[in-house]
Amino acid sequence: MLHSMMRKPISAVLLALLALLISMPSAVSASSVKLTESAQTKLSKQISTANYAMKQNLTAQLLSLRTLQQKEDTLDTSIASLHYYNGNAMTALRARITQIDAAKIAKLTQDVAQTKERYKPLFAMYASLNTQIKDAKFLKLKNLAALLQIQADLLKPSTQLARTEIRIKEELLKNAKAATSATIKHLRGKLAETDPLRSQITSVQSVISGTKKNISPVVKTLNETIKANSYEGTLQSLTTLVSITRTIVEQKQRVSTFEARISEITRATNAEIPAK
Repeated sequence: MLHSMMRKPISAVLLALLALLISMPSAVSASSVKLTESAQTKLSKQISTANYAMKQNLTAQLLSLRTLQQKEDTLDTSIASLHYYNGNAMTALRARITQIDAAKIAKLTQDVAQTKERYKPLFAMYASLNTQIKDAKFLKLKNLAALLQIQADLLKPSTQLARTEIRIKEELLKNAKAATSATIKHLRGKLAETDPLRSQITSVQSVISGTKKNISPVVKTLNETIKANSYEGTLQSLTTLVSITRTIVEQKQRVSTFEARISEITRATNAEIPAK
């Protein structure tokens, strides 16, 4: 009698828990396993008519299913947020990387061009004098050749200094380009660390898709067992759905971990980009 009295309040708790579980909006959730309102109602009625032990088992499996569905919904939200952030961050990073030292290199390039342009008349005059010297010597005009040589000798130091200035500025430009290329290569190498993670995400998503294909047949069987009022059949179907959902949740947790790692890499790479 005592045992019977103790089971009544426990049974009442199970019924209250069952009512709560059935009322949870799984049909509108994003989780993979979905039961229609009609199926939920019929399942609730079947569980309520089960004996105590079966009622415990069915309620426990339903609770596990609802808990896993909530985890899956949370993971889906988290993954979507991370994926959106990572996509935007990657696009912005690639754009920033291409602009590294762009202004500095543009200024050095312009400086080299302007310096060469500034000394063009000097180089032209020096080249012209040397040509005239050759012509004067060819024509045996020694005095003219000597006079022109004096003028060329006077210009020579200036042309040498001009060439040195240009060479120094070209070297500065070359070194700046080399340093920038090395920085860009390093940063792109860091971003490339996300490639295997994305490949793993694709592989895991393929596993998830394959696993989801098993849901529909089990739900169909569940509906049939409910209609046939087969408690063991319903329990087996619920247990299978729990197992499938747990597998999906575990795989989505992996995706979430990969996406989080991608976020870490993009943030670390962004921090290494030199300030303008």
